[in-house]
Amino acid sequence: MYHQPLHLLCTSYAQNICLNSYDLCVSYVEQHDENTVEFPHVHPKEFEIYYVQEGSMEQVVKGESLSLSAGEFLILKQGVTHGTLYTPNRKKSYFTLVFSLQERSVPCYKNGLADAESLHLKAFLDMMEEREYIICKDTKSCQEYIRQMADEFCQKSWGWFYKLQFLYASFVLSVVSNFMPPIQTTTFGPARNLPIEFTKFLHANYPNPDLSLQDVADYFYMSPRHVNRLFKDFFGASLSKTLTQYRINYAKNYLIDTDFSVDEIAVKVGFSSASTLSRLFKEVEGMTISEYRFRHVQRKGGQ
Repeated sequence: MYHQPLHLLCTSYAQNICLNSYDLCVSYVEQHDENTVEFPHVHPKEFEIYYVQEGSMEQVVKGESLSLSAGEFLILKQGVTHGTLYTPNRKKSYFTLVFSLQERSVPCYKNGLADAESLHLKAFLDMMEEREYIICKDTKSCQEYIRQMADEFCQKSWGWFYKLQFLYASFVLSVVSNFMPPIQTTTFGPARNLPIEFTKFLHANYPNPDLSLQDVADYFYMSPRHVNRLFKDFFGASLSKTLTQYRINYAKNYLIDTDFSVDEIAVKVGFSSASTLSRLFKEVEGMTISEYRFRHVQRKGGQ
């Protein structure tokens, strides 16, 4: 009788591994071969990693067929229906790990390193919000962690349970590091003061009319979604609204201290046209540019 071989590399209980401000919750770890029969399924609140160790495999994700070769992995967002295409005549071995990241209400410790760690994990979560899956070539030797997991699980030497937890975390973090862009963080010493860094960047770059959310994200090695969320946390507004306020404030200086036309001022503060500057100025200040200039020039002349 045919049956599916089981090569579990975890206990029957979820492993909660503390990553300071997050818990890495690993619920399932197993090695598979060509005899594994897998039906379409979904993990509503968990990510899943498929790592091909030998041969190749076909994965069907929401009806789309994806091919994976040895040394490649697929990471799936929560809630995405998927399943491996059963091909018993094709020799292969692959590894799966199911996990979630749960934010802790109280971090284990607070310092610059803790802030950097949280920034890294939030950037990953933001990226996966925008993608249903990622396929990537492993350049971080993640298969070595799988080999060590198998050794620890089979031998069960002293401390194997704890060593498995470290191996799970190392595997997941190494897999993710294959596709995440670098993030500028201060690993040791004082924590970064991101509000100040964002402010300095906008002061230096507001005259650029093409300045975009992606430009800011690239400069700070973050995802656009994460940058926008930080701007709302720090300044109570999106990057776009914050940038508009910067430009209008600088426009005020030109209106009071120079005789430049509205067209000239719009160019100097980064607006695409005088009409855009005029419209946004009235929305923000509640008066037209002419009214503002007249009031402040009069006031200045009376001093």
